[in-house]
Amino acid sequence: MSKRLVIFDTDGTLMDGRHAVIDAVAAGLVDTYEHFQLPVPNPDRERIGLAMGLPSSTFFRTAFDPTTVPEDLRGPFISEFEVQSTRAEVAALRGGGSQLYTGAEDTLTALRDRGHDLALMSNASEPYFQTVVEVHKLDRWFSRTLSLEYAVRRRLARHKSGVARYLAQGYDEVVVVGDRIHDVEAGRAVGARTVGCRYGFGGSDELEHADWIIDEPRQLLDLPLASEGRAARG
Repeated sequence: MSKRLVIFDTDGTLMDGRHAVIDAVAAGLVDTYEHFQLPVPNPDRERIGLAMGLPSSTFFRTAFDPTTVPEDLRGPFISEFEVQSTRAEVAALRGGGSQLYTGAEDTLTALRDRGHDLALMSNASEPYFQTVVEVHKLDRWFSRTLSLEYAVRRRLARHKSGVARYLAQGYDEVVVVGDRIHDVEAGRAVGARTVGCRYGFGGSDELEHADWIIDEPRQLLDLPLASEGRAARG
């Protein structure tokens, strides 16, 4: 009997915390400007929203206007922005500012009962990711979890494709589920079938190369995941 694995992205795929997270990042950004005693512009929430789902190293370079920070301060500013933002995001998560998408819990339970192992990955920072796992008790379904930040730090992977490859080790059939182009690319890189989540953060053009596209989590249960999954590449 083949070993089957479904790898899920986190934000925009299983969990919706966009309003609380955007507010938290905006607050962290204001605190960072104040920390460096710089004029504080109004945080661009649309810009922050568009950056959601990107690797954390990219997110914190993208979620503010770099022209508002002197060039010689940008490196330290980005580092402080990550610290301030992560602190605010974790507080927002612990304060109930996020929720699993409707139908996510039932979908995860059904997939597990059908014989799929489940793994969870994220581009987010490790403290944020572990807080999501803790707050939503995701260890009820996921025995393997890995953030890109932790993978890079432990030299397990350098990008999300590497995270997916690490999680897929030992499995015959793998499916990757996510809402952004990085998730689709990660799945394709390891020879997995891919499911694009149109309800998440990514635009429709990001998901055009996914094998399937869904509009809510429960639609995963209608897909022939077991019979269509490809063998993962080692």
